[in-house]
Amino acid sequence: MKKKKQILNCFLSLVLFLASGLTAIPAGAGLFAGNFIDPTDGQLDMGKYLAEKKGVLPVPIIITEPSVGYGLGVAAVFFHDPLAGKTQLGKEFDPNPDVDGKLKAPSVSTVFGGYTENGTWFGGGAHLGIWNDDTIRYTGALAKANVNMTYYGFDGGNGSLGDSPVKFNTKAIYLLQELVFRVLNSNFFAGIEYNYLTTENEFDTSVLFPDLGIPDFEFSINSAGLGLVLQYEGLDNSISPGSGLKAEFKATNYAAKWGGDADFNKYRLYANYWIPVQTNWLIGLRTDGSAITGDPPFFEYPFINLRGIPAMRYQGEETLVGETEVRYDFAPRWSVLGFTGAGKAFSEKGNGDSDTVITKGIGFRYLAARRFGMRAGIDIAWGPEDTVLYIQVGSAWGR
Repeated sequence: MKKKKQILNCFLSLVLFLASGLTAIPAGAGLFAGNFIDPTDGQLDMGKYLAEKKGVLPVPIIITEPSVGYGLGVAAVFFHDPLAGKTQLGKEFDPNPDVDGKLKAPSVSTVFGGYTENGTWFGGGAHLGIWNDDTIRYTGALAKANVNMTYYGFDGGNGSLGDSPVKFNTKAIYLLQELVFRVLNSNFFAGIEYNYLTTENEFDTSVLFPDLGIPDFEFSINSAGLGLVLQYEGLDNSISPGSGLKAEFKATNYAAKWGGDADFNKYRLYANYWIPVQTNWLIGLRTDGSAITGDPPFFEYPFINLRGIPAMRYQGEETLVGETEVRYDFAPRWSVLGFTGAGKAFSEKGNGDSDTVITKGIGFRYLAARRFGMRAGIDIAWGPEDTVLYIQVGSAWGR
């Protein structure tokens, strides 16, 4: 009953938040209709506004991650170019794939912040630079967070901490720098990435043995890594793909020579593939594998990442995830979808591998920006322990 109430409250918050955002648009029915009503079908649409917008756009953040609870935030997004990179301010843009080809993302900067019901908060800034006619891509971010979560161990909750997980708090500052280059005018990119994370951690270990008066366990640790990035992006639409493949491989070395306290290696390979079966049917396939070697801090261990499962619930030295999604467009702007996934965490340091965890769910999408094929909506996912609601803009596998 409590979970249903939380979902209802989150949904109502979303409606009210979006409603308040619309009322903040300058008054005038004509101005609203000119920017947010598509003349082709008379429906609510953000395509014209996004295509011609060059400036700051406030974006609500609806947080539904079960590991930190429900919350709200806001991001101020600055578009350095119109979203398509093809129009001048005030000019019409209606892409013709036969003429324009694939849409190119703009350079974007943002500042953001948010707060959740369990006291977790975060804030920071980021920049995505699309340079030299999309032959160079830069991603940079700097953020600070105070995170309250639960630690289950490196064996997916099947070992000593499975029935008695430990709550912890982490105060962290994170820096990301990534630079990739398009390879010979192809869909391949290659480059490097640098990660730096400094943390102060406190584990609520006193609750494990309350009669012994053991104080909470506190420690600080930094991790810093330099890695190789290989990407492939052959999508018809990078926001809400309708066909094509997106894949990435990263191999990162974390060591004192890069500024960290621990020596370890981290690897990740994922691939997302979308197949249009018929005009109104779309199938998506996802596979994602991660591995770690050496002596990493607890927060660097990979975990099963699926809708319906809290972050860090199932950790191990290796994780493997598979997921499929089927979408049916039953009206020009409306779609329903179903999805299911499975994941497993593997561990030798812990007390064995996790069980294979299964998730499933349903959702709907609305074509919010016809010109860009951008869809937004809500997913409800059922995992082994939780029922979770997610607000989605674009693909749920966007990363």
